[in-house]
Amino acid sequence: MKKALVITLACVMAAGVLGGCSGKGGEKTTEGVTGGNSEATTEAGKEEKTESAASGEKTIIHYYDWVTMDTSIIDEFNEANPDIEVQYHAIPDNGSDKLTQLDILAMGGGEIDVMPGSDGEQMLRMKNGMYAPIDEFIEKDGIDMEKNFGGILSYASYDGVTYGYPIRSTIEGIWYNKDMFDAAGIGYPDGSWTWDEYKGIAEKLTSGEGDSKVYGTYTHTFNGQWAPIGNEISPWYTEDGKCNIMADGFRTSLERRKELDDLGYQLSFSQIIATKANQSSAFLGGKCAMVQAGSWIVQNIKDQENYPHDFRIGVAPLPRFDDTVKTDDNFSVAATILAIPATSEHKEEAWRFIRYMVEEGAERVAGTGNYPSYKPAYNDSLIQTFIEGSGLEIDDVRVLFEDMTAVSQKPTGLGAAEYQQSMQEQTQLYFNGEKSAEDVLGQIEKITNEAIEKEVSGK
Repeated sequence: MKKALVITLACVMAAGVLGGCSGKGGEKTTEGVTGGNSEATTEAGKEEKTESAASGEKTIIHYYDWVTMDTSIIDEFNEANPDIEVQYHAIPDNGSDKLTQLDILAMGGGEIDVMPGSDGEQMLRMKNGMYAPIDEFIEKDGIDMEKNFGGILSYASYDGVTYGYPIRSTIEGIWYNKDMFDAAGIGYPDGSWTWDEYKGIAEKLTSGEGDSKVYGTYTHTFNGQWAPIGNEISPWYTEDGKCNIMADGFRTSLERRKELDDLGYQLSFSQIIATKANQSSAFLGGKCAMVQAGSWIVQNIKDQENYPHDFRIGVAPLPRFDDTVKTDDNFSVAATILAIPATSEHKEEAWRFIRYMVEEGAERVAGTGNYPSYKPAYNDSLIQTFIEGSGLEIDDVRVLFEDMTAVSQKPTGLGAAEYQQSMQEQTQLYFNGEKSAEDVLGQIEKITNEAIEKEVSGK
């Protein structure tokens, strides 16, 4: 594990990302990266912990995250656990930089005991030994992980070992403008619609030209956003554990996404990059009738100041690949976990806090516009908290909180890090017209299988 961490840290340093983080106004700041660049600070912290332990003082737990936090949940935990004091450190939600900051801290660059890992990116950190396994705690507490989290469990473990406790999820479906559907005389979609029906609706709802054009739908450039409908009929891995990206489901889904671009039913992949478009601005700005987006979009629906809109909104499952897929609630799912860095000196106390955050804090997660992962907390009160201030009705989003058939936007098994990275790099070449679908999928398969073979042989 130490070797893996050293290698990872060396890569981070080589990338030149150990400088100060940019705060508001572009000023440099070390807020949220306590001890990140100071050996003296780190050593002082260790001495402080040693003295505190000897004097019987509280154990200090350092929790880092990038979400808007209702810190009252932390205050309540501290009050209920007088032997522990959790200190929350906010870091900017600025893409890969936030992950780099956490990596540096977790590899000994500062004190950190609880950290998030999100949407599949945590797999590389699990593989490299950055997180501590938590199966011992789960077994000791008698936790039924399947009952608590259902279909998102693959985001909490790697190669049979559990490393995280899911706190918030992204449930991705098709969000649609009810007013545009009504004006066109189109019925609202449900779990029975197929890809062909979705494509037909996108065609009917596309109108205008130039700057005034309204697109029928919108699919962003996020890694693998084209893939979940293919996952309805094709698993990410073959039965013998190899990459399955060449399967019909994925090949067809990749080609279908580009077809929508070519037909002009949505802003193309290259146009999105060139114009720096984003899902919320396009949809809430009335530039498209439908958008494939995660449950996080509720945060922006609530934000009338930055995303003003006055139309009614609904959400439907992803379309079925074809009629062979049963009529069900096919949503794409990904999850953010809370994990304990392997370098933490207070793993048991960190685990106690993580459980409290996930289980007792589910409604607070919902209050930030994030979708809570902890299923036993689901009820109408939590749903109302989730949508409060958005103009959405409970019945508009209830389907998100019911039992559903969940597919995955990204692979989470062996070789997942290489699988995901090669998908991002290769599919851009296809969407930009530089390579064929067969060529890019073949390269993804090659890179992933090589990674899988190395992992298997290294056991």
